[in-house]
Amino acid sequence: MIRVELNQARLQGGQRYPARLLSRLLRAVGGQMGKREYDVSIAFVSPLEIRRANRMYRGKDSVTDVLSFALDDGTGELLLCYEQARRQAREVGHSAREEVSFLIVHGLLHLFGYDHERPSDARKMFAMQERILQNI
Repeated sequence: MIRVELNQARLQGGQRYPARLLSRLLRAVGGQMGKREYDVSIAFVSPLEIRRANRMYRGKDSVTDVLSFALDDGTGELLLCYEQARRQAREVGHSAREEVSFLIVHGLLHLFGYDHERPSDARKMFAMQERILQNI
């Protein structure tokens, strides 16, 4: 069983990420990773909160879209900045929901050990993201 804790308290105006879509994303990532069971906590945070966390844990004093904190293979926490996701969605011309979906998959892949520090690793990670998102 995939267990998720979703904190959407920071979202404004009754915005909510659809539970059914989240469930599909979680199962799709788990399926690609060969994991039927994992735990994840996802929290939407403000630009200030994600900037502080980015500075504290990565030494980067800037707002980012998603941060991943792995505890075990696939288990961990994602911090997601909706305002940054919305900004990025406008830049590339798709919906904020699509961008948040992309970022959730991206963050989950980090929890499973993927990264994009080297070009070869980035190709693998982004190819996996695309494969997962195309099947949703």
